[in-house]
This record gives sequence, structure tokens and C-alpha cells, in this order.
Amino acid sequence: MNILDAIKHPQLFGCLPVFADMSSWVRWIVFLKAVYGLPLDNGELAIFLHHTGRTTYAPPFGGWQEIICIVGRQSGKTRLAATIAVFEAITAKQEPDGTDLYAIVVAQDQRAALRALLSYAKAPFEMIPAFAAEVENQTADMLRLKNGVVLSAYPCRPAAVRGIRARVALCDELAFFRSTENMPQDTEMLRALRPALATTGGKLIVLSSPYGQAGTLWELHRANYGRDDATVLVWQGTAPEMNPTLPADYLARMAQDDPEAYRSEVLGEFRSGVATFLDLDTLQACVAEGIKEVLPLSGKHYSAFCDPSGGRRDKFTLAVAHAEGEKVVLDALRAWTPPFNPGEVIREASALLKTYRVHQVHGDRYSGEFVVEQFRHHGINYVASERDRSAIYLDLLPLVNSQRAVFLDQPDLLRELRGLERRRGSSGRDRVDHRPGAHDDLSNSAAGALTLVAGPQLKPRIRSLASDGPAPRIFYQPGPLERHVREGELWT
Repeated sequence: MNILDAIKHPQLFGCLPVFADMSSWVRWIVFLKAVYGLPLDNGELAIFLHHTGRTTYAPPFGGWQEIICIVGRQSGKTRLAATIAVFEAITAKQEPDGTDLYAIVVAQDQRAALRALLSYAKAPFEMIPAFAAEVENQTADMLRLKNGVVLSAYPCRPAAVRGIRARVALCDELAFFRSTENMPQDTEMLRALRPALATTGGKLIVLSSPYGQAGTLWELHRANYGRDDATVLVWQGTAPEMNPTLPADYLARMAQDDPEAYRSEVLGEFRSGVATFLDLDTLQACVAEGIKEVLPLSGKHYSAFCDPSGGRRDKFTLAVAHAEGEKVVLDALRAWTPPFNPGEVIREASALLKTYRVHQVHGDRYSGEFVVEQFRHHGINYVASERDRSAIYLDLLPLVNSQRAVFLDQPDLLRELRGLERRRGSSGRDRVDHRPGAHDDLSNSAAGALTLVAGPQLKPRIRSLASDGPAPRIFYQPGPLERHVREGELWT
């Protein structure tokens, strides 16, 4: 029995309400047939060619071993992943030596993995008598069958899956796999899963909505999509194509509210012009390991930057920095987590500033005169920054790349800095911001303070130009680390 027979069988998957009306599953059925190398009719062949960019359908015996499915959100991919995992687990044969064989579902974190497993993968064992009879025991994140197969959910931690043998491994939302330190985990996760499948001939199936044109998902798409000779099958589709039951008003609202997210999360397109802002190794080289804060020193001039908050959602953050020769050093970084009283937080922040002999703090234009008045009440002059968030980050970039910036060893700060992304703006000006759903309160204040002290200390020395002869061509790039380039010559 193949997976399509099981889905249509009235006493197997076919008895589940989600598969009662198969008219909305047409394209997923073609996808499953391709995964397992089953024959396609002419209509199904057209669907396959449309979603894979290939010109022929020539699957290996048993189908492809590595499959990448790139589709929008709410397309049904997580439910399909769970169905594949259950089918593979229930149809597997007992290992001759009695060792465990795994059917693995991997998600961004344990909560997401458990949600996918509990709500989708366990449902057939609760509703189908034939499946329930095969359960030996179960826990919160694992279900063991009588045939020795363990259906288990894992977060995206490569070490968690090392040393096991798997019948199938499914990755849900690979493009968003990141560690608790905000380091990319997509590449390492696939490297850990492939050996688990090597001796079983099992399938590695990735189902994910896309993100930027970087990372493992993008590289797999670029290397294999539309290639008839590719050993990896790449399937790409929009959410409405894969799930025609999506409401039209939901799609229209998505398109209007956030066109960029609509193209990625609904149309399944990679976001162009999105890249990681800071090189992670270079950033780590700028960290003063083990140093959480530096006490004020006599003879040093300190500057400060503040990212205020109203006390309901975002953190209120404050950073203090000073110049040390050509380096700029972050001395203190404080954060107040909501809920809090903004007036009380400003009083505490003012007291901290005075310990560093700082009587003027820069920050954004939050809440008009309220923040200005509150700081003034405590003897601190609050100056609204002329630079927006993106400009501050772009000024920080050369300080990091030249390793002139020195960051405190604060995990939350480093996590935010690693998550910053650079996007190509529609006006031609690049924009730097955090990922959707993330935060950058700490990194904004730290970058603001470091670039403040960099400005007057690290201005370049401009060599005078000879007055005779034609005027040289000058190319000017603004910022605290300006460079003046004469045609064919560079100096600072």
C-alpha cells in the first residue's frame, strides 16, 4: 500500500475529517506522488512541471530521497509533513537487531515541534483504530510503535539527532531555524540529519516558507530548481495554489498590509535584497569576552544613547560608550523590561548617566516632549538624534568590520546584533532592521552610543590636493568613518 492508497482508504487516513474532501488537496496529491515516484496522468504532469520548473518527470525508483518544498504559509504543509511521518512510521518493518528506528519531525523550537506532533501526527493514532492498536507507549514528545519505530519531535538542535537511525526526517520551516543565540542552524541541522538516513534509504523532506536570498534553503533552490538532472527535487508554489480554501479577504488584507511579506509568506517567493547585516565571526571578534560592564574611569569622556519606551511592549534601553584611541568601547548597557513606569525608569537612567559624568543623552524622537521633559527634570539634556535607526547601523558597520568596536559580553545584545538584516530600499537607500517578530532595542542603543563617540574621534585626515592641473574626481561616502578617494588613490 502506498501513501495515496492510505489517504483514500476509509478505515485509514481517509476517515480523518481533513481528508473528507480531497478536492482541495489536488496539488499536494501530485506532490506526494512525485515524492514516492508514483505515475502521473497528463493533468498531474502539468502540475508537476509547473511547480518544479522541470521539463520531464523521471523520478528515481521509489522517488527522490531529498525533497525541498517551498510554499507560503497556511498552505497545509505542516499537516502534510505529519501525515508523511505517520505513514512512514506505521509501515516500517521491525529492524532485524531490534534497535529503534525513528520518524523525525524537526521544527524551530520544542514548542513548535510538539505542536506539530501533538495536533497533527498523534491525531491518526487517536482516531484510527488500526493505528491505535500499533501504539506501544507514548510521552509528551514521543510515540513508540510495536514495530520498533519511534515517532518523535525535535527542536532544531543538531546534537539532538546525532547517533540515531531514521526512516524519514521532516523539517518544518527550515528557513527560520536559528539557535537560542540567534545563530543560523539550517545548514548544521541538515548535516546532522543526512547521516541518520544514510543506512536506511530514508527520505529527507523539507517544507518551508521562504525568506531572504541567503541560507541553505535558498542555496538548495538555486542549485536544484528547474534542473532535470538534479538529485534533489525542489517544489515551489503559492499558498492559494496549494490550499485553495484560503479566504480571499485574508489574501487581500495580507497584500495590502505588507506587500513584501505577502510575496514571501503567501506567494512563496524569496525576498530579494535581504542579507545578514553583520558577519558573525567578525562580530564575535569585537566582543570583550566575560565583560558585562565597565566602571567609569577618571579622565575619560563618555557619550550615551537611549531607546525609550512607554513601558507596555518594548524595552527601555540605555548605552554608554567612550573612545580608546582608535577603538570605541561600550561600557554599560542597561535594559528595563515592561511593564514599568517610564518616569521611574528615566530617573534610574539619569542616575546611571551621572556616574559616567554624562549630562546629555541622544535618542530617537519617541513621545515628543515627554521624554525630554522627564530627563530635564533629572538634570539630563535629551537630544533627538538626527540619524534614524538604519543610518546608525550603517555607521556601525565599518566599526565592526575594522574591529574598532568593542562590545560587552551580553548574550541578549549579541543575539539582537546577529539578527539584524540589510534590505534594499525602494528609494535606493538600504534599510537595516530586525527580522519580523524580533527586537533590536539593545542593539539600537549600543550602536547609537558607539557611533556617537566614533564621530569626533575617527574623522579621516584629508590630504590637500595640488592646485595645478585638472580637478581630480572625488567620490564621497558619508558617515563617521568617511573615506575620500581620488581616482586611482586611497588615503585616510
